[in-house]
Amino acid sequence: MKMFYLKRIEDESGVSGTGRIAQGFIFDNGKVALTWLSEHPSVTIYDSIGEVHAIHGHGGKTEILMEPDYKRAYNEVTSFVGNFNLFDSMVEKLPVESQTSKILKEIEAKQQKKSAKKEKK
Repeated sequence: MKMFYLKRIEDESGVSGTGRIAQGFIFDNGKVALTWLSEHPSVTIYDSIGEVHAIHGHGGKTEILMEPDYKRAYNEVTSFVGNFNLFDSMVEKLPVESQTSKILKEIEAKQQKKSAKKEKK
């Protein structure tokens, strides 16, 4: 689900005002729920965000502003960082027979021996 706002730049009718005038959600199936941030906060369901834009866009005088999905972004970054191994990434990018690659493999072998000793204790 995604959240958005309608930001009205110019109010042709004088009813809804300017700035953030409505808040909405786009569901995973594409349907949209929109509520007005006014005295009369009615809720309307639309078939798509395109339909909302066609009805309420007023020729560019109202913008649809998508809110960033911080929770999803955080989870994606956390997942990447949790699975990222700088050492493996470096080794993958280096030529197999390069001196640097050989040194990194030696370092890895020493670290594995240290880890094995710690596990035995």
